[in-house]
Amino acid sequence: MERKLKIWIKLVAVIVLTIMFIWLIYTDERIIQMKQPEGTLISREDVWILLDASNEWNLDSALMEEVRKGDGNDGKQEEYLTYADYQKILDCLLEEKESNPQTLKLKEELTYNDRYRREFYLLKSDWYQAYEKLLSFYGLSQTIHKERVEILCGNSNVSGEKRLEEGEILTKDGRVYEGISKEFTELKFIVVDAFVRENKLLTVVEADVGEGWLENLWVMECAESRVWFFYKGYELWGELAEAGAISPEAREQVGNLEFKEGKILKGVIKTERIGGKLLGISPSQVEIEGYGKLELAENCVGYQLYEELREAEISELSVGYHFADFVLEDGRVCAFLITKKEKMENIRVLIRNNDFSGLYHKQIVLSCQDGMTIYYGSYKDRLNKKVSAGETFVIDAVDEALGEGRIEAVPDTNTGKIEVQSLMRSQGIPSYRGSMEILETKEGLVLINEVLLEEYLYSVVPSEMPASYPMEALKAQAVCARTYGYRYLQAPGYGALGAHVDDSVGYQVYNNIAENMNSTKAVKETTGMMLMYQEEMVNTYYYSTSCGFGADAGVWDESRKDLTPYLNATYLGKTADGETKDGELPEDLAKEEIFQSYIMQKDENAYEKEEPWFRWNYQVEKLDVDLMAERVLERYQAVPQKILTFVGTGNATDEEAEYEEKKPECFRKIYEISCVKRREGGVMDELLIKTDQGTYKIISEYNIRYILNQGGAVIRQDGSSYESSQLLPSAYFIIDIVKEGKSVVGYTIIGGGYGHGVGMSQNGARAMGEQEKNFEEILAFYYRGCQLNRVY
Repeated sequence: MERKLKIWIKLVAVIVLTIMFIWLIYTDERIIQMKQPEGTLISREDVWILLDASNEWNLDSALMEEVRKGDGNDGKQEEYLTYADYQKILDCLLEEKESNPQTLKLKEELTYNDRYRREFYLLKSDWYQAYEKLLSFYGLSQTIHKERVEILCGNSNVSGEKRLEEGEILTKDGRVYEGISKEFTELKFIVVDAFVRENKLLTVVEADVGEGWLENLWVMECAESRVWFFYKGYELWGELAEAGAISPEAREQVGNLEFKEGKILKGVIKTERIGGKLLGISPSQVEIEGYGKLELAENCVGYQLYEELREAEISELSVGYHFADFVLEDGRVCAFLITKKEKMENIRVLIRNNDFSGLYHKQIVLSCQDGMTIYYGSYKDRLNKKVSAGETFVIDAVDEALGEGRIEAVPDTNTGKIEVQSLMRSQGIPSYRGSMEILETKEGLVLINEVLLEEYLYSVVPSEMPASYPMEALKAQAVCARTYGYRYLQAPGYGALGAHVDDSVGYQVYNNIAENMNSTKAVKETTGMMLMYQEEMVNTYYYSTSCGFGADAGVWDESRKDLTPYLNATYLGKTADGETKDGELPEDLAKEEIFQSYIMQKDENAYEKEEPWFRWNYQVEKLDVDLMAERVLERYQAVPQKILTFVGTGNATDEEAEYEEKKPECFRKIYEISCVKRREGGVMDELLIKTDQGTYKIISEYNIRYILNQGGAVIRQDGSSYESSQLLPSAYFIIDIVKEGKSVVGYTIIGGGYGHGVGMSQNGARAMGEQEKNFEEILAFYYRGCQLNRVY
C-alpha cells in the first residue's frame, strides 16, 4: 500500500512538472512573439516633469535621474520611457503600502505584462491612465489635474509693449502659465488637454481637441493673411487659415475670432453701436439717454481707446456724460468703448426727502421763477411741456406721465433756479441751480439735481462751514469739498440711480443752508483747485472740531490707513512762540493713563481750545441695558467683523485672547465697560463690554460712539447742551462706570472734539485762518505731502 502511494505521488509530480514546462514554453513563445504596442510614446522628460510636480511622493533621486536619462545606448531608449522603468516607478510608489488590499488591486490594474516586454516603450495613453489613478490614490487629484486649456500663444505672437517672459503661455481666460514640457514651445491658437498644477502647464495629454473662440476682442488691424487684435491686456497677432478670411474693414471693431491648429479660422464683427449720455449704471445694466435701460451681457468687456489702448472696468464709465459708445449683440451690451475723458464739470446730486430721512419721495412739486420746460415720455417719443413762471409742476409716485423714461425739468434761462416746493430744509423751501430729473421706481420717486460742480459748491460750502469763518478757512473748505465731489464723479455713489452723491451728511451737505457771498467768493477764488497725492485725488475727509489731536483713516479700518498715508494722527496746535507745530505727537496718547491726563485738562496751545466742543461730558444715570443690547446687535448685523465675541479662556483683555465673529446674545446685565485699545492721538479703537451672556469687543470709533449713546444731553465746555440721539460727539473720551453690586447701572463720559477726527478740523482751520494762515498752509498742515493742482 505504501509502495503504491509513493508511485502515485511521483506520477502526480511528473504531471505537474510537465504542465509547468509546457506553460513556460508557451509563455516564452508568447513573450517572444509580443510586439511593441502601436501609438504615441510617452517621453522620459514628460514622465519626469509629472513625477517631479508630484513632490508629495518624495521619490528616490537616483530613480528620478534614471527616469529622466535612461540607462541604454539606444537613442530612443533615452527619449522614451521603457516598461521596465515604469515598473520601477510603480514599485517605488506602492512598495510601502503593498500589505494594503487596495494597493495590491491598484498595482494589478496598472501592470501591463500581457502587452509589454521590459524593453518595450510605454504608450502615452497607458502612462496617463496610470498617472491619473495614482493621483487619485494619493489624494492629489485636486492639486494636479487634467483640464482643457485654450492656448493662445507665447511671446512670439505678442506685438505690443506688454510682453510674456520666455516659456510663458497666454490662455483664453487671460491667465499666464509657465509651460514646463517642451511640447508647449511651439503651441499657439490651439485647444489641448493638459495636466496643470497651480500656474504651471506640466504636459500635453492630447493636442488639438477642438475649436476655440475669443469673444468681444478689439480688432486692431487686418491684412491678407494676418490679424492683429487686443485681448486680455495684450496686443496679439495670428495667421489666418485662409487669405482674406477677415475683411480689412473689421479694423477698430469689436468681434469674435475662431481658432484651431495654430490658425485663425474666421472672425465675426459686431457692428451695432450706440452712444448717448449715461444716465445710470449697475452691475447688470446701463441706462443710456435715448435708448433706456439695456442689459449687460455676461461676457461684456470694456476698452479705453484714447491715450493708451487697455481694458476698462464698468466702474470707469462716467455717469452723466457721453464719454463712451456701446456695442450691442442680440439687444444686450457686449462691449463698451471709452472714447474720451474730458474734464467733468457737472455733478448729479440725489436730493433726499424731508429731514434727509430717505431717498424716495411720494410727491414732487417744482416751480421756476423764469419758467421751465418739462421733458417726459418714452425715450423714443419724448414729449415736452412748458411751465410758465409761477406755475407748478406736480407729480405723484403713482403718476404714469413718466412713461418708460425719466422726466426732466430745465429752466428757460441759464440763471434760473428750480424751487422744490414739496421739500423743506433749514433755509426753508430750497431752490436749485441746474436742471432736475425725476426717476420713477417701485419704492417711490427719485429726484436728481444736475448742476455744475462749481455751482454745487456754492451750496455745499455754507452748509458745511459757517460763512462767517475767515476767508482762508472757507477757501480750504471749498478745495476739500471740490476734491471730495470730484472723486465721486469718477466713482458714483448711486450709479444705478444715476447720481454721484446725495445731499446729506453721508456725502456732503448740499443746499441745507442758502448760498452766501463769502462762501461763493471762496469757491470762485479757488476754481478748479483740488488736492492730489502722487497724481491721485485725495480723500479729503473733514470734521467739525478736534480735542487737540487728529486721527488716521485706520479709525474705520486698518487697511484704509495704508491707502491714505497723507492722513496722520497729529497734534493740532502751536508752540509756545506761536508757531504751528509740525504735527508731531508730543505724548503717547495710545496709553490710557496719558490720554486720561490729557483729556481732563485744557490744552492752552491747541488751536480749538475755546471751541464749545473742545471738551464735553455725557452722563447716563440709568443704563438702558436693552437699548445697548439692541445697538450691539444692530452693529453686528451691519459689520460683523467689528463686533466680536470672546470664545477663549482666561482674561478677555489679553492681547492673545481669542475672539470670533458670532451673533451676540440678548444680554440682561452688564458687568464691565472698558477701553482696551486706543490709536495714536488717543481715539478709542476697541471697547470691551462684559455681560451675563458673554464678553464682546466693539471695534472702530463709529461703532463705539453708536453703542454707548443712550440719548439725552451732552454738555459742552461752555455749559451749553446738545441732544444726542445717534452718536456720541467723538471717540476721544474716557468712561467711568457706576455699579450697584456687580452690575453696571450708569456711566459718565468725559470727552473732546466733534466728529471722527480724520483729515481737516473745520474749527482748526478757522483758528488757523484767524492767525492769518492762508488756505494753502491750512491744507498742507492737514493733508501731509499733498499737492494743490488746478484740474480745470
